[in-house]
Amino acid sequence: MNNAQAKVTVKVSQFPNILLEKYIYTAGSIEPLPKHSHQEYQLGLSFNCQGEYFYRGSYHPIPIGSLSIIHSGEVHSPSERTYLPEPASFWMMQVDPKLLEETTLEIGQKPLSLPFFTEPVLGDRNLSSLFQNLCVAIESNATRLERDSLVLDFFSYLIAHHTRVSPKSYPKVKPAISMVCDFLKAHYQENVSLAELAQLSGLSRFYLSRLFRREMGLSLNAYQMQIRIARAKKLLAKGTPIAQVASSLGFYDQSHFGGHFKRLVGTTPGNYRKEQ
Repeated sequence: MNNAQAKVTVKVSQFPNILLEKYIYTAGSIEPLPKHSHQEYQLGLSFNCQGEYFYRGSYHPIPIGSLSIIHSGEVHSPSERTYLPEPASFWMMQVDPKLLEETTLEIGQKPLSLPFFTEPVLGDRNLSSLFQNLCVAIESNATRLERDSLVLDFFSYLIAHHTRVSPKSYPKVKPAISMVCDFLKAHYQENVSLAELAQLSGLSRFYLSRLFRREMGLSLNAYQMQIRIARAKKLLAKGTPIAQVASSLGFYDQSHFGGHFKRLVGTTPGNYRKEQ
């Protein structure tokens, strides 16, 4: 066996109440971590290596693609393995309990404290997909509204499907939805947050997100992006430089703009201009 020490790289990204760590291990010797606990909930998803936790008195294997969750304040320890024969990479998300408590209060029929997860390993493919989408958005230059929406989508699904919280019922509130649509049309270039839109509409973030998708047939961030791209097409048709279009519409940079434009229009901004 090769006794070379594995090299460990950690790429860290932050979002309010969330610390996201992407661990990348080379093959080689590793030192197991001791038992420990932390205030944050800990969620993990492996790309290419089965994980394992000692938690609540027993060992729990974590298959690739399954989400692990450690409750706030509970003692646990990772795998006791001392050698990795192949490279391994995984996401670890440290979540402030405040975020889960607030989400629970928004979606539940009655006020609750911290949500409790009885299973430490969740093989819910839809949940894992939502988690991956959220991690990619936090690591990238996605808009604030897109990241806010993905945070709410993931944690509301996690709580609604893996705790005993019963979601509220949601009647139609068309005037509030129309108000939000008008606001997004008038402020398409601004990096608005879900909290701002919720305050404007007089609805909770969860309530607004669900109602908007139900009434409009797409998410808030998708609606905002379509408004921006529609405006971009008009500016490009006038001969406005691509970099100026990206900046004026609130995109992080020209590459960020180009990726969304191609996804929604089917061609790059440069090719779109040539065809005018």
